[in-house]
Amino acid sequence: MSDAITFFVHGKAEPQGSSRAFMAAGKPIITSANKNLKDWRTIVQLKAMEHAHMIDGPVEVILHFYLPRPVSLPKKVTHYVKRPDIDKLARACLDAMTGVFFKDDSQVVALECYKAYADPFIGVEITVRPAD
Repeated sequence: MSDAITFFVHGKAEPQGSSRAFMAAGKPIITSANKNLKDWRTIVQLKAMEHAHMIDGPVEVILHFYLPRPVSLPKKVTHYVKRPDIDKLARACLDAMTGVFFKDDSQVVALECYKAYADPFIGVEITVRPAD
């Protein structure tokens, strides 16, 4: 599709896990359980802003996550079947792109996600396009 935007974000993809809430000085504070999440979302958002094009209607998103391969892992193991969970990786990216490609991630009507061992770079390849 000619309206598709594809770009690669280098770095270790971080999952958006559960949030923690606590009270401080009588005010509720909400934090992420993953201390690296904020930095990862910022990197994704900055890279997305280089290609920014707001889409008003329905959106399709394709995410290809390339994660570090442990040196000790046999080459015959081809699928990344351990943590982080793919849905949590996707959620972090979608939240980072909110306000850049779409006003709200509820506009995403189709989402394809893949995770694999990196070869040669770690990161995520992102494609965003208007839905047909």
